[in-house]
Amino acid sequence: MMKSNLLLLLLLSLFSTTSYGNPIEQPPGVLFILDGSGSMWQKLGTDHKIATAKSVLKNLVKKLPDGTRAGLIAYGHNRKSDCSDIETLVELKPLDSASFTARLDAINPQGMTPIALSINHALALIRPETAPLNVILVSDGLETCDGDACDLVRKAKEQGVKITLHVIGFGIEEKDLSALECIAQAGGGQYFPANNAEELTLALDEAVEEPAKGGGYLSVKVTLDGQPLDGSLKVFKKGETKEAALGRTYTGPLTNPRVLQLPAGQYQLEVMAVSMDGGPTQLFSDLTISADDTLHQSVDFAQGTLKVLVTRNGELSDATVNLFKADTKERVTGGRSYNHEKSNPIEFRVLPGAYDVEIGSVELANKTKFRWENQALNGGATIELSHNFESGILKVGAKTGSTLVDATVTVYSKATGESVAAGRTYMSDSSNPKSFTLEPGEYKMDIKPLKPAGLSARSVSVTVKAKETVERLEVW
Repeated sequence: MMKSNLLLLLLLSLFSTTSYGNPIEQPPGVLFILDGSGSMWQKLGTDHKIATAKSVLKNLVKKLPDGTRAGLIAYGHNRKSDCSDIETLVELKPLDSASFTARLDAINPQGMTPIALSINHALALIRPETAPLNVILVSDGLETCDGDACDLVRKAKEQGVKITLHVIGFGIEEKDLSALECIAQAGGGQYFPANNAEELTLALDEAVEEPAKGGGYLSVKVTLDGQPLDGSLKVFKKGETKEAALGRTYTGPLTNPRVLQLPAGQYQLEVMAVSMDGGPTQLFSDLTISADDTLHQSVDFAQGTLKVLVTRNGELSDATVNLFKADTKERVTGGRSYNHEKSNPIEFRVLPGAYDVEIGSVELANKTKFRWENQALNGGATIELSHNFESGILKVGAKTGSTLVDATVTVYSKATGESVAAGRTYMSDSSNPKSFTLEPGEYKMDIKPLKPAGLSARSVSVTVKAKETVERLEVW
């Protein structure tokens, strides 16, 4: 009997530990903190905020896997003007959807917004937890009671509390939301703006996901001439179009730099200057996030310099130069290079962003253009571009005996059939022969005499080569 009892104890011991002898941890869970303040009776579209929030949360809990541990805290739903109105409606335990839904339905918004006290209340429930936990705060406003929620979360993380805290701003008017961004940053999570049921659904779906293990951090500091600048951040996994993370720096030191937690991998960062006219944007590609490491990215929105050198046959050349916002026809600025060193290369000082640059030769009769697309200019940086146009000279003369012939000359490209140049010889040594500067290629000329009368028109072919002059004298 003693041997069988000893065997039973041994089996129980094995089942209570992993194969490595460590205690089996609880499965991951999710704890919701829902705003029940009076402002949740405001409408978004045709529905009240609280009705939308309840509906979306009900649908979410139906999708959670069996055995998910879920809890619910609400604030401001029992009493007006009471910052202590915070209640655990559902204990953190395996989800009972019917019970969760019933407690959710009973929330009647009417009070204050004690965000810091609510997070402190949540932390008291969380501290005994051994498994990672997602905490999701859904609020339609900023703190209206005392406390520093950002500092509370930061200290809890430093003490080893295993949480990832996301914040969803539900129908909050555009303002300084750095306090909410700071809570998300301190909690290793994201801030999600949501202004309707669809956006709230997407935000909650992402927030309940278990954080990827072995991740790292991206720290983004946004400035203008060295001073903090409010920047909107979008991070994309390389090759994907859906944002992997969102954030905003604002101008305070608690969120600028803004630190985002990401799975290890390759990313692209898009930073838009929120307060600058036109919302200039900078792009950074091939950012590598390594496990348990922080990548620091500084983004300055000081103007950058774009230089364009234009040559023809290796010599400085006159051309129009225009800058457009990338992938649009919106012209930002422009000028002419001319053919002297004071203006060629031509320089532009412009805000950071992506530009299409188009040059058009003034010297070529073909009116040839060349274009660079999606030139990403960062603050304080310089992009240098250069292009060389190739050309040859075509000289066309017309005579009858010793008399110069006044004739019109039209030059067509054989490749396209289009007219590329036209002129008139007149009966003057200064214009007869008539000169055309053309791209190398095959051409057809129509020559129509005007004076003296009675001379017939002619069509002739000619080849123009780079850096060469071809002369064609037509005699009647």
